[in-house]
Amino acid sequence: MKRLTSLLLLSLVVCDIWACTAVIASGKATTDGRPFIFKNRDSSDGINNSLLCLKGSKYYYMGVVNYSTSSSPTSIWYGHNEAGFAILNTVAYYVNSATSKANTSAGALMKKALGQCATVDEFEALLSLTQAQTSGVTLSTNFAVMDTLGNVAVFEASNRKYTKYDVNDPEVAPDGYLIRTNFSFSSPYYETTNHVGEQRYKSAQKYISDTFGEGKIDPVRLAHELPRYLYHGTKQINLWDDLPADINDARTTYFNNFIPRYTSTSASLIHGIKAGERPEATVNWLAIGWPCGSLTVPIVITPSRVLPEVVERAAGTYKSEMCTGALEFKKQVFTVYHSGTQNTDSIDLSKLINNTGNGILQKTILADAEVESKGLPLMERWRSGEASDDDVAAFYTWVDTFWRRHYNAAMTSVNSIAADNANADSSYYTLTGIRLPQRPSQPGIYINGQRKVVIR
Repeated sequence: MKRLTSLLLLSLVVCDIWACTAVIASGKATTDGRPFIFKNRDSSDGINNSLLCLKGSKYYYMGVVNYSTSSSPTSIWYGHNEAGFAILNTVAYYVNSATSKANTSAGALMKKALGQCATVDEFEALLSLTQAQTSGVTLSTNFAVMDTLGNVAVFEASNRKYTKYDVNDPEVAPDGYLIRTNFSFSSPYYETTNHVGEQRYKSAQKYISDTFGEGKIDPVRLAHELPRYLYHGTKQINLWDDLPADINDARTTYFNNFIPRYTSTSASLIHGIKAGERPEATVNWLAIGWPCGSLTVPIVITPSRVLPEVVERAAGTYKSEMCTGALEFKKQVFTVYHSGTQNTDSIDLSKLINNTGNGILQKTILADAEVESKGLPLMERWRSGEASDDDVAAFYTWVDTFWRRHYNAAMTSVNSIAADNANADSSYYTLTGIRLPQRPSQPGIYINGQRKVVIR
């Protein structure tokens, strides 16, 4: 059996706090011939994500923002516009120097691009112009961009230079896709600095290889599964391989440098169009908030620019309802404390996944599948012109109701378990009623808190 125990916690404490995982694919690599750009976002200071619809210098666009009371926040962290142009980024450490991590200009540049760019070429021109400024530009990032002409590219950018990777070029992307985390292949310090995010880079590679093999990538499946993929790329451990018996079988488990982790704040797969389809057919499969506790909702730009209430930034709180709820789910999982301080590198695995099937992630997966079952057919109708603005709005209303029902039911279940545990005797007993001095280490079935617990 493969198990990450508390013994590993001391040896695995390095955490890259502004760190994302991205997959960028051309239409040649996908089952439906449509390109996509994907990002699992990590941020230590931007945990309250929400979605806004804004008007740029040329185009309306939808973008994910951090908490802000401004009517037009200064930075956008990924999104797409009505021209079908889409953009995201991952921080790329050590491109300006062997120690530099600064990347303060990326969010503002993405906001500007969404407001005025329709093509990858237009973004490249904007990036060149931005880097030509004599001061005030701090870039250390990998941009991924996509347009309605089928162009998909990665720009590894520093303050003054960039290297473009055309994902349609078979010499650049032999399999039709690229993965980026938090290092730059074109950095002059590539050989001498830490490849931050290499664990997640390897995890994404393994997910795609194991899930799709030699075949094409299913973008919608990836959107639902990769943000919740529990495989550690360098330790080669999958948390699904050794599940706790049930939600009461507490198990402290290392949980850092997986694709989802404490700092994960949202995830998005922006699904592009094929030749002949209208730009409005671009779909953002968005999980706002901690992805293991939020639902993946397809978002399109309609003439009325309506959004689901639970993902958009609320007027009163300046937060999104789903993100706030997903953060509450995260609290139920990160329950390990050292000297009164929450440990963000470890979880109680039983609260996330267990053999009984009532962990937070397992409930999320079931609810997510129901959203997909309704959302995917609607998106196909929207692409073909058979679905109206009103049809999309009605689906969003259903999403609002469904999320609130799912959240209330899941929290009620968790709180009931917590209350029951608080009143229960926490000692372990054999099936013959003998009280044990501590949690048993020998495999077997025991009684704990008035429940049977399987020790493996």
